[in-house]
Amino acid sequence: MQKSEINSPERDFHHPYTPYGIQVDFMNALSDTIEEGKIGIFESPTGKGKSLSLICGAMTWLRDHQSLSQLNLYQDADQDDSEPTWVREYHMNMLKEKHLRKYQQLEARIQRVRALEQREKASVQSKKWLGLSDEIRGYSKRVRGADKDDDETSKFVVEDWDSDTEDSTSKDDTNVEGNSNISSEVQGLLKKLTRQTGGRDDEEEDEDGFDDEVKIFYASRTHSQLSQFVQQLRLPRFPPSELYQSESNLRHVPLSSRKQLCIHPTVSRLRDLNAINDKCTELQQNPVDRRCPYMMNEREIDDRVKSRDFRDRVLSDIRDIEEMGEIGKSMSVCPYYASRGAVQMCEVVTLPYPLLLQSSYRKALSISLKNQIIIIDEAHNLLDAITSLFSMAISYSDIVRSKSCVETYLAKFSKRLNGGNKVYVSQIIRLLNVLERFLVGFQGSNGAEVLQNDVLLKDGVDTINVYKIDKYLEKSKLARKVESYATYVVESATTNEKENKTKKTRPIASVPVLSKIMSFLMALTNPSNEGKVFFEQANGDRHLKYLLLDPSFHFRSIVEEARCVILAGGTMEPVGDYMRYLFPYVPIERIRIFSCDHVIPNENLGAWTIATGPTGIDLTFTFDRQRIDMIGQELGRTIANLMFVVPDGMVVFFPSYKYMDEVCLCWKKKLPNASTTIWDQITKRKTIFQEPRDSAKVDSILSSYTQTLSDTSADQQPGKAKGAILLAVVGGKMSEGINFSDSLARGIVMVGLPFPNAKSAEMIARRRYVERMAYDETKEREYALLGAQYPDETAIPPSNIVAIEDSCRQAAEGASREYYENVCMRAVNQSIGRGIRHAKDYTVILFVDSRFGNATIQNKLPKWIRDRMTSGPTADTTIGGVLRNVREFFKTK
Repeated sequence: MQKSEINSPERDFHHPYTPYGIQVDFMNALSDTIEEGKIGIFESPTGKGKSLSLICGAMTWLRDHQSLSQLNLYQDADQDDSEPTWVREYHMNMLKEKHLRKYQQLEARIQRVRALEQREKASVQSKKWLGLSDEIRGYSKRVRGADKDDDETSKFVVEDWDSDTEDSTSKDDTNVEGNSNISSEVQGLLKKLTRQTGGRDDEEEDEDGFDDEVKIFYASRTHSQLSQFVQQLRLPRFPPSELYQSESNLRHVPLSSRKQLCIHPTVSRLRDLNAINDKCTELQQNPVDRRCPYMMNEREIDDRVKSRDFRDRVLSDIRDIEEMGEIGKSMSVCPYYASRGAVQMCEVVTLPYPLLLQSSYRKALSISLKNQIIIIDEAHNLLDAITSLFSMAISYSDIVRSKSCVETYLAKFSKRLNGGNKVYVSQIIRLLNVLERFLVGFQGSNGAEVLQNDVLLKDGVDTINVYKIDKYLEKSKLARKVESYATYVVESATTNEKENKTKKTRPIASVPVLSKIMSFLMALTNPSNEGKVFFEQANGDRHLKYLLLDPSFHFRSIVEEARCVILAGGTMEPVGDYMRYLFPYVPIERIRIFSCDHVIPNENLGAWTIATGPTGIDLTFTFDRQRIDMIGQELGRTIANLMFVVPDGMVVFFPSYKYMDEVCLCWKKKLPNASTTIWDQITKRKTIFQEPRDSAKVDSILSSYTQTLSDTSADQQPGKAKGAILLAVVGGKMSEGINFSDSLARGIVMVGLPFPNAKSAEMIARRRYVERMAYDETKEREYALLGAQYPDETAIPPSNIVAIEDSCRQAAEGASREYYENVCMRAVNQSIGRGIRHAKDYTVILFVDSRFGNATIQNKLPKWIRDRMTSGPTADTTIGGVLRNVREFFKTK
């Protein structure tokens, strides 16, 4: 591992502004990490241009590499050493010219598109939109008319399935050449032979070779974060490489799911991603006159040209997801499918976490990560994101409903299903019966662990190949057809004949329950040390929950394929968890840790611990029901005192919504011998706002909070509030992705340590997993040390064995405790990072809990806060001492 000191020679990273020294260090470290093919964990406080540093560092390396890599290509081309020198030189020059020609052709087309876009006027675009609307309306009428002519239930029947060959005659299995009787392997050989013999058009030639180009794949958690990154992509200008001669900006493609990119007027209105995916697939299988009008048929010359025009239009400028949809609508091309053609020719791909982390999505999008640069931003979310993506749950009611739907489906269509379909449908019903009986008969307590084999090996289910069942459901689309038919039956039974003539079928907007159950069963086939299954009884229902414990398993393929992987975030501490639970198999020398200071001067940030309140009560927010009133009131008095020295806005983070509500009730109680409540005392100085539980109300609260602060000023009338206070929740809606800059957060207060529930089944399972890892690693290391002294393991003295067992237990306990603390401190760090958003900003961070005085806890804070924190035995952690420090801090501002 290497820390943040970088001594690379000065480079020009083409930063659009004059970069700070720490930004140059960041870009140097990033470029070196890519060059050396390492894994990088980069921490850069928000407000110092992390996104631009990532762009400039990675793109500068990529443009330099585009020149160097070609030299290597020509030198390493397959040659016969016995050939004359002039023959080898001629061969290399020919390769070089061919390689350059494809870039020149691409650039020429992109330049034509740019010139065309500059000439287009708004009126022309309006005419295109009007014409498109007419086309959509005509298509909708054709679909509605065709639906009336169809048998009402024929659309629910799956295609014939051959259970012997594990293949079906479904239309979507027809290969690209249109011959479903020839295997994909033979098709590939035929296609290769066709190319070798010149049987192709000139337009295809320029597409060869791009797949091997190194690209940057940038992933972030939300689409809003990706949109912000795209805005930053537009700022720098990079010089052309030997291959890419354009003086214009980089080539970029944004990828997303159908939910964001579908432009079909009916499908895009569906609420659920799975419903959109299945409806899209269904439209592709329809007869030609009823297929999606935006889907291009690559066997048609006109459609191929249209797809390439879309690709060139996308590459002609830096686009975001919304612009991709607009281009697709204006050209009547599906942006979801057409964007794939642009990926192989671009330099930067932006995409949300799921598209990168799930191999099924990568396969669907034809994305190869081999030798690519992977940058994952906001990576403090990564461990939780992987765990969430691959954890799942099913309930008894899910199973009963699914079984009823499948049985009803089989009874209706039994005579119309061939033998292959019947075999698989019958096996599915058997699986559902076994799951139902298991949940009914399970005697464990709430939160009890369930052995995976106890579920999979019941009643002869082990003879059923769940992998084949999963493949069958994927190819046949049975789950969606069963769900659709069930909805049709319910609506038919509850609607009279007159209503049926006018009522439209309600769109299915949820994941088919059969798909949900199958995903759970597939998770059970994972090795038992990768995840655990739990029983839970809640809301009158019984549940089985699969919890992923080993995120490294699903991330390993990315690490092993990619050239390098960069995890970047504003607060990455504590970094130890990434090393232990994401890269346990990676040699430590292949990991670079880079953490840089903040751009603000030291005097612009103050950080103090408040351990005792105004009446001397110890401020330690442990779970104690008897102290809630007492410590809640002491916290209120502490906040009321801070109101006098912290100007403008203050954001106070609580461990949970429940605790925030309880504290607010304490503040509103009238104290003995007091003429007013603590709540009233605070509101005299600052208007109070509370984070809502309802996400839809967040923007309104933030807007009111911001407006209140913009309306307040130093010359207000006496008696009016001088600012505002926002009560928020760690891990809530305001603890991430929201910038509290300048007057919005002159003070950030962290109340307590937000430890997760230690008694929850999930946390118990995670800590046991951590303990087992630490125990096994320590045992292996200790016995390896004794190996030289005792080659025969049976000769090891009992006292040594006892000592090893003690060491293993201590290591397990320590690892469990540290993991628990790290989960807490990641949440703390993310919340307190909401303030200080630019170089001239200033604020104070106040940790209201005596435990923040512990060195163990402080060492898990970001370095830029830790270095500015007043700590140690001489630090004054009383409210009086902190008030004096805060008052002095703001005197100079």
